[in-house]
This record gives sequence, C-alpha cells and structure tokens, in this order.
Amino acid sequence: MKNLKMVQMMQNQQKKVENKPNFVLVGLWNPQPKYINTRHNIGADILFSYCQKKGKEFQLDSSGSFQSTKYEFEDKLVNLLIPMTSMNKSGQGLKAFLMSTGIRDYELVVIHDDIDLAFGRFRIKKASSDGGHNGIKSIDSSLGHSNYWRFKIGLGRPPSTVDPADYVLSKFNNDETEEVEFIIEDSMEIIDSFLENSENGIKKASERRIIDVI
Repeated sequence: MKNLKMVQMMQNQQKKVENKPNFVLVGLWNPQPKYINTRHNIGADILFSYCQKKGKEFQLDSSGSFQSTKYEFEDKLVNLLIPMTSMNKSGQGLKAFLMSTGIRDYELVVIHDDIDLAFGRFRIKKASSDGGHNGIKSIDSSLGHSNYWRFKIGLGRPPSTVDPADYVLSKFNNDETEEVEFIIEDSMEIIDSFLENSENGIKKASERRIIDVI
C-alpha cells in the first residue's frame, strides 16, 4: 500500500513538471575551437555562464547535434540549449532537440549577436527579421516561421575597411574584453527578469545604456 502511494506521488509530481510552461533558451555560436571567444559566439557564452549560475551542467546528446540541460524557474520549466552545429546550421541543432524531447508547446528565446546594435546595447523582440544573421536564417528555415523571441546583443558595426563577416568571427579587442564580463552578467539578470515577466525583461533590456559599458 505504501509503495502504491509512493508511485502515485511520483506520478503526480511528474505530471506537475510536465504541465509547467516550457521555455527553450538557445545560445548561438560556432563550436569549432578556433572560434572560441569571438564576437559571433557571445550568445552561447552568455548561456554557458547562465547554466553555471543555475548550478547546472550541459549534457551532449547521443546524436552530437546539441547539448542541453533544464531547470525549474518558479512555475516554468526552462530548457537551455546549445546547438553543436556551425552557426549557419543552428536550426538543425534546435530541430534535433525538439524532436528528441517531444516538446511542442514552448516559448523560444534565441540569444545572439547583432552588429546593427551598438556595442553593449540589448534588445528583445519577437518575430523580427533575421537582419542578415545566418544563425537566425537557419532557425527560421528549420521551424518554418519566425514567431519567436530574440535576445540581441549589440556588437556595433566594424570600420568601413573591415568585412562584417570577418568582424564577427574575430575576437573582442582588449577594451571590449573588459566589458564583456559586464555584458554577460547583465544578460543573465535580464534573462531572469524576462522569465518572471516578459514585459519587464524587454524594458530592462532596452534601458541598458551604452554609457554603462564604456
């Protein structure tokens, strides 16, 4: 009898977890070692730090397509996802994760760099254009729509003599490197604010001023 009650309690607990609203947070990057600490990888860098802050560890899927973990945040189940594909194929990693987990109803938040935002600026928008970002293009293509949240991290435009493609694949300069730690720290706080209340998160992101990071 006690064993039956224990099983029922475990089943009820599992149902409560399954019924929680699902969030999927994705950090974009190029996983190859030569791209470590480059501007294009800031989205994944933020999510790696966020995962550590929550006391979690990413686990590589057996397919090698992604690494993920999850945790409970108030009344929500938050999935953290890092595609193990190249930036241009980010959608494949996301699609593999969704097929593997069977998640259907979820709020997707993709964290990525944006050269059209000044360095250190943040913006959270839903269903915006890809802005020429190949990682976003890949996700749009894999999902068949663009109706999801993007947490954009400003890199700023490169000098006119520098190709934007080369710029995003280069490492932060010394002055920027000192500020990246603050950018990551503020990003993590805004993620929590967004999960608590999306409007508050959007507001906090838009209010982060350039003067705070220069």
